[in-house]
Amino acid sequence: MTSAADAPYPPLPGPSDGAAGPDVAFDTRTQAHAALLRLVEGQSSVLCCFSAEFSAWPLQRPEFIRALEQWALRDPRRHEVLRLLAVDWSTVQLRFPRFVAFRQTFAHLIACRRIAEARLDGLHEMAWTPQAAVYAKTATWMTGQCVRDPARLQALRLRFDDAWEQAVPAFPAHTLGL
Repeated sequence: MTSAADAPYPPLPGPSDGAAGPDVAFDTRTQAHAALLRLVEGQSSVLCCFSAEFSAWPLQRPEFIRALEQWALRDPRRHEVLRLLAVDWSTVQLRFPRFVAFRQTFAHLIACRRIAEARLDGLHEMAWTPQAAVYAKTATWMTGQCVRDPARLQALRLRFDDAWEQAVPAFPAHTLGL
């Protein structure tokens, strides 16, 4: 087991460390889903999301898909501004047909990659924008935080970007067949 000093990333600073943001904890999946919805409704220019398999995300909920569609339609000339990273995409493809349809419709805005679990290096399940992030302490999204503190946002983004660079393209919008 590695110590905090050996970790490749500094620990995320918390509100007690003098952080300036109104970070808020959540302790139910309902609260987490509401926070994810608010993050998408915030209409940020970029959205980065990571989950091992997205099974606990609200990807089957019509209101969440509508919010994603409104976000995508805000400026359809953008390219690859929704970056989705997962260890396994099979759950999404099998359980979330609404999200798969969204992926197909807005393929020009969405980049999906797959990363080996061994390369995660402490990456939390999360959705990140430049203004805020929602991250889960567990894969079930039962506990976590809504983050606005700039230092914590930067730390989350650096971890996401590092994992993104190690990942490979996955979950194509359309598959070619014979």
